[in-house]
Amino acid sequence: MPKYLHRRDFLRNSVAAATAGFAGLTRAQSLKHDELIDEDALGLAARLRAREFSQAELVDIFIRRVEVMNPALNFMTNNAFDRARKAAGTIPLDTRFAGVPILMKDMIDIGGLRRTDGSRLMLENRPERNVAYVDGVESAGLNIFGQTNVPEMASFVITNNDVFGATRNPWNLDYSVFSSSGGSAVAVAAGVVPIAHGTDGAGSTRLPPSATGIFGMKPSRLRMRSGEAGGGHDMAKTNQMISRTVRDNAAAMAETEDPSGKIFAPVGFVEGPSTRRLKVGLISPDGALMKTDPEVLNAQQKAARLMENLGHTVEETPWPVDAEAVADAYQKFFAGKVGALKSAVETASGKPLMESGLLTPLLASNILSSAAFTAEDIAEGTAYLNKIEPLFEAIFKKFDVLLGPVAPVVAPPLFEHTPQELWTDEIANYVSARLKYTSPINFAGCPATVSYTHLTLPTIYSV
Repeated sequence: MPKYLHRRDFLRNSVAAATAGFAGLTRAQSLKHDELIDEDALGLAARLRAREFSQAELVDIFIRRVEVMNPALNFMTNNAFDRARKAAGTIPLDTRFAGVPILMKDMIDIGGLRRTDGSRLMLENRPERNVAYVDGVESAGLNIFGQTNVPEMASFVITNNDVFGATRNPWNLDYSVFSSSGGSAVAVAAGVVPIAHGTDGAGSTRLPPSATGIFGMKPSRLRMRSGEAGGGHDMAKTNQMISRTVRDNAAAMAETEDPSGKIFAPVGFVEGPSTRRLKVGLISPDGALMKTDPEVLNAQQKAARLMENLGHTVEETPWPVDAEAVADAYQKFFAGKVGALKSAVETASGKPLMESGLLTPLLASNILSSAAFTAEDIAEGTAYLNKIEPLFEAIFKKFDVLLGPVAPVVAPPLFEHTPQELWTDEIANYVSARLKYTSPINFAGCPATVSYTHLTLPTIYSV
């Protein structure tokens, strides 16, 4: 692939590019050009309203893309093709998205669809009803036609599991796209869908977009409709979209933010740029946990120069948190989230955790490792993470926006670590290093967006 291949050219030729060397190549090359590949979701919605094609025809086009691209890239878990075909023709054209198909991450309750979280433990899990966020997605006129691949229970930074396998980066098939919204990011980057759902508990709507050159956003904590079955909100996790255009993401946010205004007044659809000039804090690399790759630093500098050229003020500033302390606290926090899994798995299987076969060796051994943390340890870790919010409040008194890397590396090799490995301190450090810039934002409750100055050089705007 040429180093500076234009995105539009890539999307037009994505079938052949992504399937090169795979059995699907002959079929891919025989397919007619997909004339809708350049359209974003709002553009497709406008054409649906103009009745250039029907909702059913659009569903079939999207299914055709999946059938060609998924064998090479492996971004899907469950399909909901029949569900989408049944819904086509019934979705009002005056909704925001007018029946445009969408893929949802396989980590949210959608009534009647299997939710696996990429784990054998969850293969029989079929929620009866939508969570509130999914209600917002469907009321916006988006037609759900499948679910996307994740690491097992979002427990690792490479999208790979024993049930569905590894998801490949369409720009380089030997690489991953981080996690855990990896399947969604690949589907968008490869041109299968213009927009897909993601969740973000430590960087998952930012890391995969950064590794694929698309747009991702993490909203403020509590701003969106609940994505939890009980109607509550996770301390760290939010729901939002991954897309090729900013306007699609803005429109989806307007449709899925909490309309009650109890915590935040709704933003609504942000239709254009602000005239306000910003004071930007350019994060200085500190080398903690691992050094940032020169390629990433170059991208950050390019983004800084671009912002200065747009009239914003850019000033260097240190990262406001101690990466090593965050890593320690996050491991303790994670132990509090997975501890109950051990008894659930052993009860379900009648076997010890590592012999159950219901979880991969990587997650099972991580759970056993986490058992070493006491309730006091978990409380201590959570208390530290709660202190991150004031640190960002203080820095945002000086800056409007922080500009830093998404991760110290562009993307991890696909099989750098696998679900068959056992959890070790080295792997724990591997994870922490790659989440050093994203996970603190979750615990601060701040919004963040991912942009890029070049495909292989992603950057992040943390607001």
